Amino acid sequence: MAKVKKDAYWHNIARVYLSQGMKPAQVMKCIKEVFPLTAINGRHIGAYKRRLVDEGVVDPKQKLTANINEAMSIADDIVNDEDRFVYDCSIGSAKRSLKCFEYKLTEEIVEHTEEIDIWVNGLSIKKTTLTT
Repeated sequence: MAKVKKDAYWHNIARVYLSQGMKPAQVMKCIKEVFPLTAINGRHIGAYKRRLVDEGVVDPKQKLTANINEAMSIADDIVNDEDRFVYDCSIGSAKRSLKCFEYKLTEEIVEHTEEIDIWVNGLSIKKTTLTT
């Protein structure tokens, strides 16, 4: 079975900084600069670094080549529009659209239960007519 590799909105910026030899905690500070409401932490970035090392993208012995202050100042320029859009959707959906999704889900459940009730009632009617 093949592994499915997923890419998140913060992976591009993390890849750039990890390839420069930054530690996951330092990368996290830079990511928080661009995506302040993100739920990821240093452990997520550490796991992503292990993935990049396994793929041969990042050298684990790479010396730090960037200053943390410089990295934080250019962090906003590294993020592309698609990643920013995905981040905005993930943050916005939890706040504004939850009631809309809840309503649609409730409506679907009600419809299915009505269909099941009709089906069960139909079976019981047929059963009683067969026995009499």
